[in-house]
Amino acid sequence: MTSIAMQFKDAAVARKKAEKKDQLAAEYEADTIRQTAEDYDQFQLLVNSLETDLKRLSGLSPGDKDKLKQDELIPKYISVAQKYIEEGESYRNPVLVEVIIMMLDVGQIPEAMAFVDCAIEQKQPMPERFKKTNLPTFIADSVLHWANAQIARDKPHDPEFSQTFEAMVEDGWKVPRELIGKYHKLAGDVDLSNKQFKNALEHFTRAMEIDPVGSKCTTKINQIKKKLD
Repeated sequence: MTSIAMQFKDAAVARKKAEKKDQLAAEYEADTIRQTAEDYDQFQLLVNSLETDLKRLSGLSPGDKDKLKQDELIPKYISVAQKYIEEGESYRNPVLVEVIIMMLDVGQIPEAMAFVDCAIEQKQPMPERFKKTNLPTFIADSVLHWANAQIARDKPHDPEFSQTFEAMVEDGWKVPRELIGKYHKLAGDVDLSNKQFKNALEHFTRAMEIDPVGSKCTTKINQIKKKLD
C-alpha cells in the first residue's frame, strides 16, 4: 500500500512536470509568429468556416469525430494548407495547424509530416483550446503513440519516428525532457529487438539520465551489459 509520504512525493513530481509543461507552452506562445494574411478579411472568412466545422465535432463519440475529420474536414481544408506551403507564405495560419492536428488525431502520421516542418519552423501557435501544450510537444507525443501502436502491430514506424526524434534533439524543439526520454526508450527497444545491443544500451542509458524514475530501463540495461560482457 502506498504510504502518505509516497503519495505526497508523487503528487509533487506530477505538479512539477505540469508546471514545466505550462512554462514550455507559455514560452512557445510568446515566441510564435505574429504576421497575418495580406487579404485578412478573406482569410478570416475561411478561419470562421473552419471554426464552425470544428464545432460540429462537439458531442460526437470518438469514432464519429474521427470519421467526420477523415471523410469531410481534412479533405476540405488540406488543399488550403498545401497551397500555403507551396506559395511560401508566412503568417499566423490556424488552418494549417488544425489540419495537422486532425491528421495526427486520426493516425494519418505520414501525411501530417509533410506539413510539420513548415509549422514548426514558423512557430505556429496551437489553438486556444490547448492550454498546456505547444505544437512541437503535441506532434512529438502523437508520433510517439502512433509509433508504439505501429510496432505492436508489426508495422513500419519509420521514417516518421526517427525524423521526429532527430528534429526534437537536433533542432531543439521545446518539449518536456521526459518526452525525449520516452523516445530514447522506444529507440532502445527497437534496437534491442534487432539485437543492436550497443545502440540499445546507449538509448536506455540516456533515457535513464533524462528521467531516472519514469524511464524504467534498469533491468534492460543490466541484461544488455551481461550480454556484452
